[in-house]
Amino acid sequence: MLYTVVTASRSSGIAQGLTYESKEDIPLGSHVKVPLRKTVVDGIVIGINRQKAQSDYDVKAVQGVLGDAPYLTTAQLRTLSWMSEYYCCSLRQALQVWLPAPPWNSLLPKETKAYFLANPEAKVRGKKQQSIIEYLWGGKATTLEQLRSETGASTTTINSLVEKAVLKVEVVEKPTPKKADTQSLTFPSLTAGQESVYKDMSKDAKPSLLFGVTSSGKTEIYASMIVDCVKAGKQAILLVPEILLTEHCIHRFQKLLGEEHVEVLHSRLTPAQKRNAWKRIHAGEASLVIGSRSALFAPLKNIGLILLDEEHEWTYKNEQTPRYHAREVAEKLCAFSNAKLVLGTATPSLESWAKAKSGKYHIVRLSERYQNKPFPKVRVIDLATVQFGSLYPFSPPLLQEIDTRLQSNEQSILFLNRRGVASALLCLDCRRRVVSPDSLLPFTVHHTMEGEEYLVDHTTGLRAGIPDVCPHCNSAKLQAVGAGTQKLEDILRRQFPSARILRADKDTLKKPEKMQSLLSDMRENRADILLGTQSVVKGLDLPHVTLAAVLLADVGLSLPHFRAGERIFQILTQLTGRSGRARPGEVIIQTFRPDAPEVKFASEHRTEEYLEEELRLRAHAKYPPFTKMIRLVFRNDNPEERAKTIQSQLSEVCGSQQTDASISCAPAFFGGGKVWHVFIRGSNPRKILKNIDLQNAIVDVDPIECV
Repeated sequence: MLYTVVTASRSSGIAQGLTYESKEDIPLGSHVKVPLRKTVVDGIVIGINRQKAQSDYDVKAVQGVLGDAPYLTTAQLRTLSWMSEYYCCSLRQALQVWLPAPPWNSLLPKETKAYFLANPEAKVRGKKQQSIIEYLWGGKATTLEQLRSETGASTTTINSLVEKAVLKVEVVEKPTPKKADTQSLTFPSLTAGQESVYKDMSKDAKPSLLFGVTSSGKTEIYASMIVDCVKAGKQAILLVPEILLTEHCIHRFQKLLGEEHVEVLHSRLTPAQKRNAWKRIHAGEASLVIGSRSALFAPLKNIGLILLDEEHEWTYKNEQTPRYHAREVAEKLCAFSNAKLVLGTATPSLESWAKAKSGKYHIVRLSERYQNKPFPKVRVIDLATVQFGSLYPFSPPLLQEIDTRLQSNEQSILFLNRRGVASALLCLDCRRRVVSPDSLLPFTVHHTMEGEEYLVDHTTGLRAGIPDVCPHCNSAKLQAVGAGTQKLEDILRRQFPSARILRADKDTLKKPEKMQSLLSDMRENRADILLGTQSVVKGLDLPHVTLAAVLLADVGLSLPHFRAGERIFQILTQLTGRSGRARPGEVIIQTFRPDAPEVKFASEHRTEEYLEEELRLRAHAKYPPFTKMIRLVFRNDNPEERAKTIQSQLSEVCGSQQTDASISCAPAFFGGGKVWHVFIRGSNPRKILKNIDLQNAIVDVDPIECV
């Protein structure tokens, strides 16, 4: 039998695997030893090679199969193969997310050896040898590590007694992994609405989009479905969008299933921690795996359920090769595993919403907050009318509301989307941005070395001068708006010197445990104000928070990105869910564009209307999900020249094949001129890439970051 084996070698020439033969049947997914050049290397059997070997083709033989079970199941291998094809990467690149880094020998289960006293009457020399006899007297058995620890004897001393038959060594059988006690598992208490949604999803085999408003109790439904899965003898995966949020939910599920049956996986684990977690999961010790997107590749052998919490989050897209999206991979893995997929969110992604409307996804709704709590009141503050002085971007009404919470011993969450670093050109009369006629996305304001301003479209590369008047209303009130670099914490401390302020950003949350400590301080009312970036708007349940505010909604909204509006709408809507979860709350949105659809729909809790409006705009402009998109990224070594060369080649292919693909080339927004990208949009952009040399390009299929 001929097999395709992906080896641990990093040679790009054999990244698609090599053919080996074996007289014995080898299960797919097995760890094998194979000859490569003048050495023997590790490999993973990923397929059966059904092509007959030519007579002049030297097929080498597999030298051995390692381990007592394949590392990957058939469903996982099918998903791996799909990833390689869909995301335009090699089989080895796809394999690297499924297994810890080589050497794969470290994944093999270690034999446990027990040491017994074989000849109690033997005459031995020295105190160490005598202490070994005394310790094992009476039929006692122990491991090598324990024997060394208790007696102080060296391994050499112990082995010498084994050679003299004073000691006997036996291999101890591995204990059978303890399964979760399904008899003791109890279903969470659900409201009538939650119960209806849970039953509706459970009886439909299609992927389900659980569209529940913020604070509607989606986690309780997840828990019920996990209990169902485990009671059926299967295993589940719960994905959360950020590592920090694993600390937020893990204790809830450890209490449900038992701590020993829940495993946590994320990218901040050390290599040793990842290997140990992988071995425990592969041995069958976990009923539930919780983690960020990498937890999707846990070596579970009997997957019955995959849950993506906050499915709209962009962090589910991997930004290193293979550039997969966890939602799409989970959908394929569930299809191949005959498992259930649940996507939960209060703000569905446009991709998931389009699939739900087409019938590919089964949609269920939770339209009321838990215990019928009212939605918080939302106030929009027009920053164009505010006199800030030295307090920008804090408006007087916002500062007053913060002070009111401090006097009432209530808490505030303040959010600043700090991603934005450049400016859009905004008309202060009609509140419209100046957009590019090519991409229909906002121009970005740039400055020459001499300080002269000009506009750039970072999707198509179009450059233009600054107009004298607004193209929409002819007003001369044009202003560059964007993110500031204000020291917000310093302003708060000056204004409220007695306030207990916590900051949540990349500087303060370098470890997941820090988030748990921060949340504990908020829940125990040991803090008054939580100031932060993305992490403070995602799924936090803080009962003392009655004020949530976005300091500058325009940051991000003005990015030259066709997804910019969708992202800001999601952030604003999620922010409304942080306030008023246990007592009446308020939300303040500060913006220069109070009439922007993202602001209006979010402030009025009109999510479905926003999704429908955005779908209409995407269809008109021919952007995903109504078309496919691939981004080619070029860095270093003349990226502009390389990008334009590829653009020219792709344009020729489009002309010869008469495809509907459109090609554009531009410098990356955040690249400082050292990064260029080529965008391909069409019904099947992958088709025109087949005969193009992309060796020095990064291929990003279904890109999230487009700037």
